[in-house]
Amino acid sequence: MDKKAGTWYVNVICLLLAVFVSSVDGLCSCINYYQPETNIKYVFPLKEERGERYLRDSNGQPFFWLGDAAWSMIAQLNDEDVSYYLNDRAGKGFSVLLVSLIEHKFSSHAPANYNGDLPFTGRPFATPNEKYFTRADFIIREAAKYNIIILLDPLYLGYDCKDEGWCAEVSQATTEELYAWGKFIGSRYRNFDNIIWCIGGDTDPTAVREKVLETVRGISESDKVHLFSAHNQPGSTAISPWKGEKWLTVNNVYSYDSVIYRHHKEAWMIEPAMPFFLIETVYENEHNSTPVQLRAQAYQAVLSGAMGYIFGNCPIWHFGSFPSWCKPVEWKTELNNEGSTDMAHFQRLFRSRSWFKLIPDFDHKVITSGFGTWGTRDYVTSACTGDGNTIIAYLSCKTEITADLRKIKGDTAVCWWFNPSNGEVTSAGNFKTDAFQPFIPPGENDWVLVIDSDLPGFQPPGQIK
Repeated sequence: MDKKAGTWYVNVICLLLAVFVSSVDGLCSCINYYQPETNIKYVFPLKEERGERYLRDSNGQPFFWLGDAAWSMIAQLNDEDVSYYLNDRAGKGFSVLLVSLIEHKFSSHAPANYNGDLPFTGRPFATPNEKYFTRADFIIREAAKYNIIILLDPLYLGYDCKDEGWCAEVSQATTEELYAWGKFIGSRYRNFDNIIWCIGGDTDPTAVREKVLETVRGISESDKVHLFSAHNQPGSTAISPWKGEKWLTVNNVYSYDSVIYRHHKEAWMIEPAMPFFLIETVYENEHNSTPVQLRAQAYQAVLSGAMGYIFGNCPIWHFGSFPSWCKPVEWKTELNNEGSTDMAHFQRLFRSRSWFKLIPDFDHKVITSGFGTWGTRDYVTSACTGDGNTIIAYLSCKTEITADLRKIKGDTAVCWWFNPSNGEVTSAGNFKTDAFQPFIPPGENDWVLVIDSDLPGFQPPGQIK
């Protein structure tokens, strides 16, 4: 069924049911079943242009990276739930899902999938099970229908190389088996446009480095299309243990540091420039996270040079398969929790401006005072587009800052306050671009200041044409 036609059909049925049961709440939840964020559609596969700090689609359009941790999707979900989940994430503007091709621990029947199919019929990596991978094929293709990239991990090693991942099996496998595994998946998925490879997972791969490289070699020889990133130990970047490896084309930051923007600056300073994103940090419902902290992680990443961020929620990342990991176990109710809806506002804000032109204001030439102390949670991160059209600053708490409006092109700066908790926008005034201007948020908690040149005729922040 055509998605728009199907949505219309569902909404009509819901409307009739809601009228029948006199349920206004039921009506609202039905009408919101699928509401696409924008008409923008990316054409995959994604490509990297040398020297750029973001990826482009096959038509050259900059790709805004809003990810969701969906580690157990292939192993845990049935067909109906796959569609339910993808529909929700597409409707909120998510463009990437971080997924394990083969689960080791975090699914109800690991390493088997929902249908009971094991990834291997015998020795790991040497005996791929066609039934398992046929189902994996289906799920990846379903994501493509929703214009979603799968950041696919074919060899999740597991935290500290313990039982969460395949580290022990990698250690026991021969180099020939791991090379053949790479050839198998590289050949199988080279024609799936919506993939980026993600090597390793949650650990320093040094102990099994040469064997992991055999898998990478096998993939690379069979798949000349897709980009590669890596997932290592907390407190690292993708390239930390892989310096000099030419297969690694996309960098990232992985850290639980409460002042994570420090690591983004390090990634930004790497030469030659590499696109990077925040691959993992504190998830919703884990590590005593707060809504402000979760929003700060996202906004600070992009304003410090990242092309995007991967959000995480427990139990969404394992889809309720591991109730001991966090209190909530019904993952569907979490899809509309505060963190997810905040991410919808987040992506709309940046996509309403030329986010790919933003240059971090590490030297405080744009926000010149009130930015706080580097290395503290309340530090103000900010950036300005190279064309002088936009300044964006994220304030994690109410504080007065000063902006140098001379950095804005034209005679008039149009200023806005964007509330990242609900997406509401209020005017912060219009000012001449010949002076320094103080700003103070209109309320408590966190705010985003957006300052635009009047020349491009921007819509209010968060409004996408």
